[in-house]
Amino acid sequence: MEENEAAVPAQPAASPAYEPDRAGFWVRGGALAVDTVILGLCFFLPIHGLGYLVGFVYKVIFTSQGGQTPGKMAAGIKVVTLDGGPVSVGRSIGRVAAEWLSAMVLLLGYFIAGFSDKRALHDYIAGTRVVYVEGVGAGRKAAFACLGVLAIFMFIGSIGAFSLGAIGGFGKFKELKVKSGEGATKGALGSLRSATAVYYGDLEGQYPATLDALVPKHIPAIPSTKLADHAETAAWTAYGAEVCTGKSEYGAEIDVQKLKDTGGWGYVADPKAKCWGAVFVDCTHPDSKGRPWPAY
Repeated sequence: MEENEAAVPAQPAASPAYEPDRAGFWVRGGALAVDTVILGLCFFLPIHGLGYLVGFVYKVIFTSQGGQTPGKMAAGIKVVTLDGGPVSVGRSIGRVAAEWLSAMVLLLGYFIAGFSDKRALHDYIAGTRVVYVEGVGAGRKAAFACLGVLAIFMFIGSIGAFSLGAIGGFGKFKELKVKSGEGATKGALGSLRSATAVYYGDLEGQYPATLDALVPKHIPAIPSTKLADHAETAAWTAYGAEVCTGKSEYGAEIDVQKLKDTGGWGYVADPKAKCWGAVFVDCTHPDSKGRPWPAY
């Protein structure tokens, strides 16, 4: 090298890219469980809906003032921007609002944090990530990871219990609906028979040729049947002597095997039939008590 050649100054080494110690999904779940317990107390406030507002403000303030809610403080983690900087108030508001999206569809947006980048949906939206603070030991990480596992499985268990309860409740509701329809049908049957009996008395021993002859003098309208095995209907079917058993005992006059099972009303319109004037439910299926409908 020439003596008079100027020495080239050495270039400073490039600073390493920011590589944080990212908090895992289970640890974040443990921190969320702590915050959930704290915020759960807000729903005992006397004003309806105030708990949601308090929860929103709670997260915004703590996230923008150091990146740590009490749950994250306990777990030793915090929210930072992608370059490791603090989270502004505006970004904090956006992140907390985006948590509603993460909570939709069984917390799917939170479960995204279980993948390699360890960022939840609201982190992607707000441009943030959750990292460990300096000096967090392995024991603390393990403890909050276990808490996260417990919280997630309790959540899954509660969803399962709710689903079973909903299924059971639907079944109970369906059962009540069936019984309600049966009660209405039996009440309507009584009204039709009463109207037929009054008609018989008015005409001194003559039943109507059709059930429609009862309307409107003896009954305002033909009521509808409401059966579990048939669609609701006010239609009626005329029968002859072939459906009469010849028995006079109440509920034994009609031969169930001879019915057309229309789901509406049956009426024996033949004056020569032994059970002339009989009104019954034209259904061969039993009711919820196991009793044939024509037996009523």
